[in-house]
Amino acid sequence: MTLILLLGCTPAAVPAGEVHFVRGGVVKDGAFVAQAWHPGQSFPELGVEGVVAPLLPECVPMFQVELEDMDRLAAMGAPAPAAALAFSPDGAWLAIGSDAGSVRVVSGSTAALRAERKLAEGAVKQVAWSPDGATLYVGEQSPDANLYALDASTLTTRWSTRLAEDLETSALPPGDDVYGLYSLPAVFALRVLANGDVLVAGSHGWTPADGVRRNRARIYRYAPDGTRRGAFPAAGPADAILLHPAVNGDRALVGVSRSADGPAPTDLPVGGVIALDLATLTPIWEARLPILAPLFTEVYLWEAAGISPTFAFAGLGDGRAFLFDGAGAVLHTLTPGVPVLSQGVPIASGVGFGTIVDDTAYFLTTSTNIPWGSADPMARPPSAHPAQHTLHAVGPDGVTKWSWSGEHAVQGLVPSPDGETLLVAAAERSTDARTDLFGALLFDRSTGALVTSCATEGPAYFRPIWAPDGRVAVAESAFGAEGQVKGAYRVTVFR
Repeated sequence: MTLILLLGCTPAAVPAGEVHFVRGGVVKDGAFVAQAWHPGQSFPELGVEGVVAPLLPECVPMFQVELEDMDRLAAMGAPAPAAALAFSPDGAWLAIGSDAGSVRVVSGSTAALRAERKLAEGAVKQVAWSPDGATLYVGEQSPDANLYALDASTLTTRWSTRLAEDLETSALPPGDDVYGLYSLPAVFALRVLANGDVLVAGSHGWTPADGVRRNRARIYRYAPDGTRRGAFPAAGPADAILLHPAVNGDRALVGVSRSADGPAPTDLPVGGVIALDLATLTPIWEARLPILAPLFTEVYLWEAAGISPTFAFAGLGDGRAFLFDGAGAVLHTLTPGVPVLSQGVPIASGVGFGTIVDDTAYFLTTSTNIPWGSADPMARPPSAHPAQHTLHAVGPDGVTKWSWSGEHAVQGLVPSPDGETLLVAAAERSTDARTDLFGALLFDRSTGALVTSCATEGPAYFRPIWAPDGRVAVAESAFGAEGQVKGAYRVTVFR
C-alpha cells in the first residue's frame, strides 16, 4: 500500500475527514492510499460510516500554484495566457513556465517551491526535463527566443543559445497590444529524445516597419551539452512556419504553413507535412495537401499530427484529416468537420489536436467557426456544426472505432504514460457563457468511455500533462463573466 501525503495544500485541496475514490486508490484525511476498488464496494476499515465506492472515480485537487496576476489582460479581452508544464521523469517535481516570463520548479506532491526565476522578456513557451531529471530545458517567446539548459535544482544557466540569431528578432509590443506577443520569435516545440538530445522547433512570423510580412523557421537538434548536431533546413531558416513536430522513434512529422507575403518557397511542402529522419534531420517524405476551395484559401495544421512506424496522421483547420502510409501516400481522407450550410451560412469544425497511439489516430474536432472570408467575421455561427466538440478514434483503414461528443469545449489531447487513458482540456465555450464546464476530461482509450472529469474554476489551457503515476496537472486562466474578472491564472494538480 502506498501512502502519499498531500502537504502544504491550498484551500482547494481535499478537506480532512472526507473520503474520495479516485483512479487507483482512495484519498482520505489528505492522503492518497493506492489500492484497488470496484463500484459498490464498502471499506469499513476507512472508519467512515456508509462509505461505498461510486460507479466512476472522482478527480480531486491535491494543490494549486498561483501564477502571476493576469486580471488586467483578461479584462481587456486578451487570449488566455499559456502555461508550459512538465513533471520530472520520476514525478517528484513540476516545472511551470508562465506567460509572464517566469519559470518555477515546485514539489509534485506538496507544491513546495524548489526554485524560481524570471527569465524571459515575453513568455516561457516550453519546458522539458532531461532523462536524469538534473537539467530543465526552457524555451522562450521573446525578442531573443532563447533556449536554456538550466540546473533543475537552482535554475542557474548551464548553457543557452539565442535562436533569434537564426530566426531574426522583432520588438516587444506595447503593453496594450494583447496579441503582440505572438509576433515574437519563439521556441514552439521542445522534445527530449530517448538518448537525451533535444529537438527544438523555432518559428517567427512578423510584420516589420516596411509592412512586408516575413516568416523564419527551423528545426534543431542539440546534444545535452548544447552542441548543435544538426538543423532543418540545413542551408538556413525556412521562409515558412514549422511549429509542432510529432515524434515517434526515429521520425518526426512536421506541419508546414506560411503567413509571409510574396511567393512561397518551392522546396518545402507549404500547406502540407514533411517527415524527417531525426538522426540526420533530412526529409524522408513529404505530402502537399489540396486547398478546400472555395471557402478556404490555404491549408493549415496546428497540433493535430502523429506518426508511427506504419502510418501517419494530420488534421487541418478546415475540418479534414488525412491518413498516410509509411511512404507518405494518402491512405484516406476524413471529413468530419468540413463546412456545411446552416441558414445559408457555412460553418466548420476544425481538427485542431490529434495524435497516434499504437494502431489508432485520436483527434478532436473543436468549436464551430465560420470560414474566414465566407461571411461577416463578426457573425456568430447560427448553429453548432454536427462534429463540434468531438473526440474521434480512427484506425489506419479510415474506419471510426468510436467517438465521443459533449458540451465541453474540448482542446488538447495527451495520452497517459501507459497509453491507456486520453487527457483532454475543457476551455471556454464560444456559443454561450457557461462556466461549469471548465477543467479536464479523462477517457478510456480503447472504448472512448469517460473515466472521470477534473473541474477547474476557469478555462483550462490546452496543454494539460500527466505525471508518471497518473496525477494530472492543468493550467487555467482568469476570464470575463457578468462584467467582472473571475478565476485566476494558476495550475492545479489532480489525483
